[in-house]
Amino acid sequence: MSPLVFAAFLAIQGSQPAPQDEIKDALARAESLYFEARFNDSVQLLARVNDVLKAQPERLPERTNTKLQLALANVGLNNPAAAKSFLMELFALDPDFNLDAQQFSPKIVALANDAKTEQSKIRCQMAGEDGRRNLAAGDSAALLALLQSMRARCAELAAMEPIVADLLYKQGLNDYKQGDLASAVQNFHNAIKLAPKHEMAAQYLDLAENKLQVAQDRVLLDWQKSFDAQQFKQAGAIYRQVASFGNSAAKPLDHMTAEYRQILIPLVEDVNRACSSNDAPKMDAVRTRISEILPEPSFGEDIRSRIVPCPPPEPPAPPKVVAVVEPKIEPLVEVKPAPKGCVPMPGALALARLKSRVEPEFPAAARTFFQNSQMMVTIKARIDESGTPVVIDATGANVIITNSLRSAVEKWRFIPMVDESGPRCATTEFQMTLGR
Repeated sequence: MSPLVFAAFLAIQGSQPAPQDEIKDALARAESLYFEARFNDSVQLLARVNDVLKAQPERLPERTNTKLQLALANVGLNNPAAAKSFLMELFALDPDFNLDAQQFSPKIVALANDAKTEQSKIRCQMAGEDGRRNLAAGDSAALLALLQSMRARCAELAAMEPIVADLLYKQGLNDYKQGDLASAVQNFHNAIKLAPKHEMAAQYLDLAENKLQVAQDRVLLDWQKSFDAQQFKQAGAIYRQVASFGNSAAKPLDHMTAEYRQILIPLVEDVNRACSSNDAPKMDAVRTRISEILPEPSFGEDIRSRIVPCPPPEPPAPPKVVAVVEPKIEPLVEVKPAPKGCVPMPGALALARLKSRVEPEFPAAARTFFQNSQMMVTIKARIDESGTPVVIDATGANVIITNSLRSAVEKWRFIPMVDESGPRCATTEFQMTLGR
């Protein structure tokens, strides 16, 4: 991205999010400024990117990268307090983020560890406040979710587990008395997970599971009677009721599902046979039968996907018409031979036809060299008919620098050369000045 484009990026209003490629280019440019020790310029650019990304929470990698680069640039400015603040914002976004100790200096790694520890304390403090607030409200579901997500990070939440277990037991007991056995079983299970020695929860769990099993057996018997009598409407209603119980009714639901699938498979085969014999009435009758049997429209999609699409009957062939075609005599046209070879193009003209340009990326050692000296590099290139260049030769610098230039120039794009015979390739040569 050129300096003018970066200036335009900085001028974009906060309400207008920057395109994704501009943000990535801006981050790459900020990193380059950091390696050039232009820390203030890097901070200025990153602050703008940081503001733009606030409205795009889904772009977590770019947001964390921005926070990290802001921290590094502030370390370069000898502002450790600001650097630590940005690192804490980074760990607030991604608590599992880690710095590679081989890539960063011990000073930066130590600062990041301090920020991560401090941010973890803040997060656990907030989790504790949420837990106490949910306890006061008696919200066992929110408490259980909090413990499941934060218990591994915040050891102090362990003190809440017996209290939450007792709350879950009381809610399970209320569900049991009201006849909601599935919810009661779930609450008793969760209470025992948090407090394995909760005797009352264990006792009532046995009672609730036994009652639930009896109720499921009764429902399954009613379903089987309706299904065997081919009263599929009543059977479907029972199936949907059992399915609403979730995991607590897994066994009877598995039995019903197997029965439905067993009767569905031969019906699908009947549809395919009717299709192959062009028996449309038979095919429609079987499809109707399948719709009547299914307990819900989405049931057995994997089986019903085996139904072969039945093409419509072919219309009768039209009568053949023999047409007499008069030979067409084309006028003689002078054909000019296609030009061969590439057109030589001056370097200035080639650069004037440049559509897009990519700046070379040099190693850190090369950047230091450019600050103290200057060199001239000659590039010879061939530009094909689509405007894509291939570097033929690059002279005037060492291999590392010429390879960086070659890689960058071959990503450039030019306006194709066109003459009376169409697009042409071109050869050109131009010079690039590197350094101050």
